[in-house]
Amino acid sequence: MTAPKKAGKRKPSMADVARHAGVSVMTVSNAINRPDIVSESTRERVRASMDALDYRNNLVARSLRLALPRQIGYLIGPHRFAADAYMDQFLHDLAATCEQHGRNLTLISTGSHEIEACEDLYYGQMAAGFIVPDIWFGDPRLPALTERGIPFVAYGGDPHDESATWNWVDTDAEKGIILAVDHLTSLGHSELAYLGYPDGLITTRYRRLGYLGACTARGLESSLAPGRVMETGPEFIDLLAAARALLTSDDPPTAIVSATDQHALAVFLVARELGIPVGSGVAVTGFDDSPVAGESGFGITSIRQPKDRIAELLVEILVDEGTAVRHELLEPELIVRSSTV
Repeated sequence: MTAPKKAGKRKPSMADVARHAGVSVMTVSNAINRPDIVSESTRERVRASMDALDYRNNLVARSLRLALPRQIGYLIGPHRFAADAYMDQFLHDLAATCEQHGRNLTLISTGSHEIEACEDLYYGQMAAGFIVPDIWFGDPRLPALTERGIPFVAYGGDPHDESATWNWVDTDAEKGIILAVDHLTSLGHSELAYLGYPDGLITTRYRRLGYLGACTARGLESSLAPGRVMETGPEFIDLLAAARALLTSDDPPTAIVSATDQHALAVFLVARELGIPVGSGVAVTGFDDSPVAGESGFGITSIRQPKDRIAELLVEILVDEGTAVRHELLEPELIVRSSTV
């Protein structure tokens, strides 16, 4: 049996050892951490494969001395969007929730080797499980972690996909935007626009779909014109440029539905620069109800995510030893402030 070829300088993973030995990843883990339940012949085969692949012998030796892990890993991906006040606040809540459950939250910057990092941390008994945020359609991380038997829960999920075999928690993004559109139309607005990020993440797509569906259902055809549904780049300067394009167009909207509080803030700043009163001149809604919306003095009407409950469910699902798959879609709430009245 020959060792699998290595890609560049990538260190071999537990999955590589399993393939080389012709056993499952769980069997490799048991051979390392619970050798008493693995036959001697299998242990010897696993050890031979580990030696052949030069598999992290120091990590394996350390794992034999560790107690049960108390760390919950939170995967920090590459910087995507403009400063995210919601996520900063949410991570504080998540850390506090972990502490209440006798766990510690560990932020993990993994780069392009997320699966290998999770594999080593979990089977090396340094993490009890992982929270995986920023979920996109067809996200390959989720089936990969499931296949390897690594406990995790996704912060994000597709409510219309019942085939997912992993746990996830999310806010109903589509319903949140519908609440915003309903609020604006109840105030007499019929010329709306939408400002948000591209559809890469599940939540960003459903926020846009919520706007499109709500406007279609209410017969707001002009609010669906290409120039009224705008996607922005990731930086705040991109948000400002898109807000300016909307507010200085030949037929500007009277209300702008924003996919995040950062987008709403960009509209607010550009409107103020142009001398347009926010509220009476142009109504603005945000999403997340972050400190940008409610604690910064801007008074932005926003969709509140139940972040405390999200944090509780994410940790509860990881700590719970139940086997039933849980998909938790939580209700958003409209918080009205001066930007729309």
